[in-house]
Amino acid sequence: KIWPKREEGRGGGCNFHMACSIRIRSMVIRAVVVLMLLVMCLGVHGADFFKEKNFDKHGNPGKGNANKKDAHPIKTVCVIPAFMDKLKDGMQLFYAYQAEEASQWFEDKCYNSTQGELSEDCGCFFWAFRAHSTVNKTDLARIALDSALEIAPFDPKLLSIKGEMLAEKDGEFLKAAETFKEAAKYEDKNGEDYEKNIMRHYYNSATAYVQLARAEDAIEMYQKALETERGQEKWSIYNSMGLLLYDLERNDEAIEAFEQALEIETDHTAVLRNLAGVYLKLGNVTAAIPLLRISASREPDSFEAWYYLGSAYQRNEQHAFAALALENATKLAPLHTLAHKMAGESMAYAEDYRGAVRHFQAAHRLLKNHSLYGGCDVLSGLGSVYMEVHEYRKAYDAFFGALQRCDCGLAPNPEECEQDPVSLLDLGLAELALGRVRDANSSLSASLEVSTAQGGGLAEAAVGTAQAALRLCMWGDRAGSEER
Repeated sequence: KIWPKREEGRGGGCNFHMACSIRIRSMVIRAVVVLMLLVMCLGVHGADFFKEKNFDKHGNPGKGNANKKDAHPIKTVCVIPAFMDKLKDGMQLFYAYQAEEASQWFEDKCYNSTQGELSEDCGCFFWAFRAHSTVNKTDLARIALDSALEIAPFDPKLLSIKGEMLAEKDGEFLKAAETFKEAAKYEDKNGEDYEKNIMRHYYNSATAYVQLARAEDAIEMYQKALETERGQEKWSIYNSMGLLLYDLERNDEAIEAFEQALEIETDHTAVLRNLAGVYLKLGNVTAAIPLLRISASREPDSFEAWYYLGSAYQRNEQHAFAALALENATKLAPLHTLAHKMAGESMAYAEDYRGAVRHFQAAHRLLKNHSLYGGCDVLSGLGSVYMEVHEYRKAYDAFFGALQRCDCGLAPNPEECEQDPVSLLDLGLAELALGRVRDANSSLSASLEVSTAQGGGLAEAAVGTAQAALRLCMWGDRAGSEER
């Protein structure tokens, strides 16, 4: 071995072999450090890089590493047009009105969230829901909707559909109200129909709260709906809020809400009738009648328009006008018992006795088809008309029929039933008019007895007058007999 010479003046020096070994170790250490730094760098930045390359078959980025497949990447929108090509066969069946075939196609393709060729395709479940619902396969429709919501739990359209199903199918109004609020929360603020959609979500939430009698919650949702920039559609919200306020007897606020609706939708017939209803409730018939007249003139084929107008005229004792309005109402709804009864009453007051008889008889026929009990006021009204035209036998039959229909033995709750003394009074007067003095005396005495037992003087004055007339008749009969 040849060793290098020691160099003087270098203090301790080293040989060639030792220098090379130190140099090599230093290079190795530097390489290891560089490699570690590279690995750390890749660990920080590369993880995200590779993760972003982990896409599912719909183009949605996965969650985690590329080798682990997530069952359902969370999506915010369920139906993406770019990924609907694979659904075209089922959609074509649906749009060709082959709903059964479409339902079967989607059932085979997506089935549920764990099985089926397209079991990870949210759009498949959405269209499956539509197809199943069309053919009333409710259970499959629920599975499809719930599976779609597993994939896109924040899709406002799906949440809205879920809310409707909870309210309409299940009657779970609280869950429905909260679901509609969630739909509003996740509605895309940059969407073209954002204002329209959010208004609908809040309105539906309010409607669900109304079903729960949670009035304040409903009003809050109505007010949120009114905060949107949509203008023309707001009339229906003001109208609904007015109806709720009416039920709460917050009449001034109800009037204000209906007036706001009419500012947007001028002379809307339903709103006019609702506003008139508040005025009628407050006893302001004068304010209600003009509104109802506009409603009837703008909607002449509406039963409600003529019926409410007739009712208002009747309350204002304008019976001739009431009779005309109620006549129109009965033509539009010939099976409406109360409309016939009211028409009969107004025509009797207006001295249209033929018309009154016609409507009272129509109301009586309808009553007979419904039940054996009740409706004595209809027959009493008919009897009173016959008394006016001096057809006393028909009057007696009507009054006797009224007593039979209101016999407490036929009442649904006999223990709560009380006989009407006026019916006995009417019968007694008819008997008196027919000259059946003893029967009249018996009926009038019974009327007085019932009225006294009930603690009221409802018929006492009339009975006293009738009995005075009865005594005159009896005295006349005796005087006639003595002369003979």
